[in-house]
Amino acid sequence: MDFRVLSARISPVLDTVNSWALPFLAAPPETTSERVGALGRPGRSLILRDLTEKVVEYRSSNPDPTGTTPTEKDFATVRLEIFGSDGEPLGHTEGAGRMLYKQEHDGHFIAYFGEQIRLRDGNVIRSGGLVDDARLTAGEAATFPAVVVEGPLRGAIGFRQFRPLVKDAHDTYESSIVVYLR
Repeated sequence: MDFRVLSARISPVLDTVNSWALPFLAAPPETTSERVGALGRPGRSLILRDLTEKVVEYRSSNPDPTGTTPTEKDFATVRLEIFGSDGEPLGHTEGAGRMLYKQEHDGHFIAYFGEQIRLRDGNVIRSGGLVDDARLTAGEAATFPAVVVEGPLRGAIGFRQFRPLVKDAHDTYESSIVVYLR
């Protein structure tokens, strides 16, 4: 059987399972839940703040590297090295962004950006979400859900946030990664 046909047949089933199961698996615990107490145990969370990310590879279908002339057909891939606040290398991230549509009310383009973050501690994090490209280009932070898919904190959930440090260059970002095991 052709993989594309199989994928097309399975996709609606996966969408149904995800829409039913995901809220139970990914929703944060209620504050009154006994599971909240477990968050205080060592090794249950990873809080990385004041990170610096430097672009080491960037490819785009749009020849304008400043991000000021987007189109609905834009697709870009990026690889960044991640450094702690002390300058120590912590890992790297590889991701891709795709423009989805242009908003009528403000003319801003909305894109989906997804990435895989590989940290030196063995944790692999998948993160992604929608972003207002004009706001990101202007220096506003983007925040996406993050899930540890491999490593010591596998199953941990949280967020990943980043913003460009220099609006025109987009070669250095300030970021944070915060995840915890439920």
